[in-house]
Amino acid sequence: MSLLNKFITLLFTLSLFLSAAFVHSETLKPFTNQNQQIAKIKQALFELLGKETKVTIEPYNNDFYLVIANNQQFFSSSDGKYLYLGQVIDTQSKINITEAAQKLQRLSLLNELPRDVLLSYKAKQQKHLITVFTDIDCPFCRKLHQSIDILNQQGVTIDYVMIPRGVKGSAAFNKTAAALCAKRPQFAMNSAMYSGKYEGEITENCNQQLQAQQKIAAQFGFTATPTILLENGEAISGLISPSDLVARLKTVQKG
Repeated sequence: MSLLNKFITLLFTLSLFLSAAFVHSETLKPFTNQNQQIAKIKQALFELLGKETKVTIEPYNNDFYLVIANNQQFFSSSDGKYLYLGQVIDTQSKINITEAAQKLQRLSLLNELPRDVLLSYKAKQQKHLITVFTDIDCPFCRKLHQSIDILNQQGVTIDYVMIPRGVKGSAAFNKTAAALCAKRPQFAMNSAMYSGKYEGEITENCNQQLQAQQKIAAQFGFTATPTILLENGEAISGLISPSDLVARLKTVQKG
């Protein structure tokens, strides 16, 4: 059972409060004795999710602590009594602080991304770099793939993180690994994206490369495809036209 499902299952019995839409942002007293408060929040999470849960907790502002548990990010009240799993919006500054925190986390992960294990479609004169989490069996991913030449011509380099809907040895995994193993992997992926199929030799190195990409997606918490990650940590979920994407990229300030 996923972490989120555990929360949902225990939601009413443990009387957790899910954030609906808005949180009023009156200034509270600064955090005091942070170590004790962090320990209290961590203990509450361990009681809820089990002591094997990987948890990091840090102060976010005077109202919340930022919690990352099993690569999922959310907020906690300072006493650990309330967990905010939805969107938290500061009604004074009009800022979605959930999205702001997620962007910072994605940006940190982006800066450490091992791009040597990714399949890249490079623009000759690169102006922008996007990271696309994609899947051969996803029809919207295959539609987006048809825009790669247009995006390259507009100075957009595309790095693919492949996340097939299957584990090592499955049909979905094997055709993705085979494309990555091809002598001309970009050409092979083009064929796979257009037909939905690909057969070829698979080496253990390519299996490991694909598994590394699946782990990258898990670190970001992305499961939906396509998801387009911009250089500032902003994520676009779903299909977008090349013209709209290029227009969006021109407004982005790199992190």
